[in-house]
This record gives sequence, structure tokens and C-alpha cells, in this order.
Amino acid sequence: MSDFCDSTFSGASFKQTLLCFFLIFSFSILLAEDLTENVPDDTKGASVSDSEAKKADLQTNDAANVPPTVYTKDEFIDKFIEKTGIGEGSKYKIQMAEADYDYVIAQMFPKIKLVTGIGPHPKYVYEQSEILPDSDGDGIPEFKERKWHKYYSDLGKWGVAIRTRAEFTLPIYTFGKVLAARRAAEAQMDVRKAEAKIADLKTRKEAAAIYWSWVMAQSYLDVIEPGMKQIDKAEEKLRDMLYEEKEGVSQKDLNKLLIEKEKIQYLYDRLLLQIDTLKSFITEVLGDNWAFADKEMVKQDFSKEEPELVKSMKENSPYAAYLQKGLDIYEKLYKFEIRKTLPNFGMTGSYSFRYTSSVDEKYYPEANSPYNGYDGEIGIGLSFELNILEQVRKIQKAKAEWNYMKTKAFFVEQNVSLQIKRKYNDLKALDSHISHLKSIRKTTKGMMTTEYANYESGLTSDTKDLIDAVKLFFENEQEYIKAIYDYNMKIEDIIEFTGAK
Repeated sequence: MSDFCDSTFSGASFKQTLLCFFLIFSFSILLAEDLTENVPDDTKGASVSDSEAKKADLQTNDAANVPPTVYTKDEFIDKFIEKTGIGEGSKYKIQMAEADYDYVIAQMFPKIKLVTGIGPHPKYVYEQSEILPDSDGDGIPEFKERKWHKYYSDLGKWGVAIRTRAEFTLPIYTFGKVLAARRAAEAQMDVRKAEAKIADLKTRKEAAAIYWSWVMAQSYLDVIEPGMKQIDKAEEKLRDMLYEEKEGVSQKDLNKLLIEKEKIQYLYDRLLLQIDTLKSFITEVLGDNWAFADKEMVKQDFSKEEPELVKSMKENSPYAAYLQKGLDIYEKLYKFEIRKTLPNFGMTGSYSFRYTSSVDEKYYPEANSPYNGYDGEIGIGLSFELNILEQVRKIQKAKAEWNYMKTKAFFVEQNVSLQIKRKYNDLKALDSHISHLKSIRKTTKGMMTTEYANYESGLTSDTKDLIDAVKLFFENEQEYIKAIYDYNMKIEDIIEFTGAK
């Protein structure tokens, strides 16, 4: 490309000067439209005063000229995933699902409910029964029943009451409830693992887009930079022609060239800033002094055929696992709600302790007062905890959710083959596009060389055909680079969708 530019822009005529201007201007517009699709928008519209200094700043080697560490695409993707911490987040999601599973198993262990209360209590005195003298003169003495008397007004003798009650339940057999919950928890773990793989595939695709965007930008620079160096020579030549007062050359021509030169310079500066944004991002991942193994856009190999992709999608894809295990969760939850209508067979019991420091038991004839002491009970049998109307509604909802997910899963499964076919055909179309553009490259380059030779030899004085040939060559060159980028990213799209590498 550099040799071509050096020979093309060495002419002395004004027509060759205009050719130089047209070449740079037409290609720069094409370049600006495509690169903005691959880098963040926040750098659009920026400008710099010294492009050569900016370009020098984009070099990845350090001042000591230490050879950079070269990364392949897969190595960069691994570093990117490690830097983003996606793996750590997925690990914690799986741990959450494992904790849910452990929680289900833990339900087989005894459940203990312990309640303790402490508060002030008035003085309690036990008054024994006694026979009182005859007060009405009928000769029959009166009998006074024994009772506990509370002295609320004697605040100095108030005490503290302590009440503790413990209840425990040990399920021995739950009629399938724990089993259904355990299976649902197992399916949830599989769903979390599938989610982790899906997140990994999405991140790999994002990293690949960054990798190929950088390589494509460098390929664009390799094409445009030789022309950028020649535009200054074109300006200098035009000024010389004005100074020599060549016929057909005017100040108006120079002004037009300067205006368009500034426009082109802005587009080129914006390209450098966009590359700088990519460089800063990649440096955050890889550190300083790095380089990519691919120096120019090359088409990646992909040998899998459509039937193999469909099979991989249905059997090995994390999306398929996510869908199937998610469906299993709804099925197990539905069965779990049905089993909740059944009782539990197990062991239940309770224990209570009561103590009041203000109780006077001095004259109490029994072993324990009703305010102090302890008791307990234990039993084995069936226990019911059921609101039948509420539970029926829960069963209906769980069944409706399961049926909805089955319908959705069926639709997705039927649509998988069509989606893969579309993506695969898009890949084949891009492959064909690259092949045609590669053939056109030879044709446009030959056409441009022929037109330039005719012009130099004086066989033609009209530059229209030459300019058209130059335009076709650079348009095809830009389209060829972009087509390879699209092809490589379509492969990443298929890998992300099917999980097939």
C-alpha cells in the first residue's frame, strides 16, 4: 500500500493533486462511518492539533524497548474474563444454590422454638384453709377455702417472674415433601451452573469484539496513513504551482484543498482517539507493553456444519440446560405443593419452666406451686399444618406456572433450528462476500494501475476514469476489512448461542 501511494502521488500536474485530495477524502469518510460502530461514542467529535504525536503515543512498547507480551485472541479473552470477575460472581451464584439445597436437607433435623420472658411480679402468699368461729349464731362454724393471695400494694416485696418454654419437632417421615424440595434445589443448582456458562459465553463474545475492533482499526490505519502523508505533499505541490503561475491553477483551488484537508484531519484525529480509547481499555486488562498476535484482519476457521450446531445446541448448550432445569424446578415445586397437603409423621414435645421470686411457699402443702416449677411432654404421631383453601390455591398457581413454562419451552425448542439456520446462513453469506471482495481487490487494483499508466503515458488526459478506479479500490479495501470483521464476529455469535467451539 505504501509503495502504491508513493508512486501514485509523485506526479507534477494539478490533476494529480486533485487525485490525491479525492483519494484521501473519499476513503476517510468511509473509514469514519465504520469504526464508530466498534468503539464508545464518548470520543466522537474530539480533535487534536498534532496527529503524529498522538499516533506515537499509541505505541504499546515502553521506553526501554522491551519486547511486548503477545496475546492471542483466546489468551486475551481469558484475561478479560479474569479481570471482569465474572467467574467469581458465577461461583457465588452456585454457592447460593448449594445453600438452598443444604437448607432443604437441614429440614430433617429437629426444629426447636425457645421463648423466655422476664418481668416484675407482685408478692404471692398461700393462705391455708381454716375453720372460722360461728359469726351468725347458728352454731355452724364457717369454712375458709385455701387460696393464693396477691399483695399488689406491697411494692417493696415485688419479685421477678421468669417463664421459659421450649417446643421441638423432629420430622421422621414427610410423605415426599423433603424429597420434592431437594429435587427442586438440585435443579436450581444446575440452573445456576448454566447461568454461569451463559455469562462466560457472553463475556467471551464481548472480549472478542474488543480484540477484533483493535485489529480492524490497525488495518484501517495501514491503509489510510500512507495517503495522509501524501496530502501534505499535494498541498506543497499546489502551492508551488500557484507560485509558478501554472495555467488552470487558482487560489480558489488551494482554499478548497485546505478546507477539505481540515475535514480529513479531523476524521483521522478522531480515529486515533477512538484507538486510544480501545488501547486504554485493553491496557486495563493486560497491563502495559502488550501486543496482539493478529496484526491484520484474518478470517477465522470454523468447520462445524449446521446439523452439528443444532445437536450441540439441544444437547450441550448451557441455554438448553438452563431451559430444561428451569422447567424441572417448576415441576418439582408443583409436586411439592401437592405433598404439602399430607401430614408429617414425627416426634413433638415441649418443656416449660416457671419461677417467681416473690412467691411464698412456706405453708404450701403441695410439692409445687402453680407459679413455680416445670413440666414437659413428648409424643410421636401425625402433625397437620394445613389451611385447605389456601393450599388448593397454591397448587393451582404452581400448576399454571409449570404449564406456562412447558409451553414456552416448547416454542423455544421448535425455534432453535430456525435460529441456528439463520445464523449459519449469515455466516456462509459473509464467507461468500469475502471471497467476492477478495477477487474484486485484484480487479480494482489492476484497473487503478492501468488507468494511472494510461494517464502517465499521455494516452488520456481525463482523470474521471482514474478517480473512479481509485474510489473503487479504496471502497473495496474498506469493505473487505469490515467483511472479515463481521465474519469473525458471526462465528463468536454462533459460539455464544450454541456453546459449540
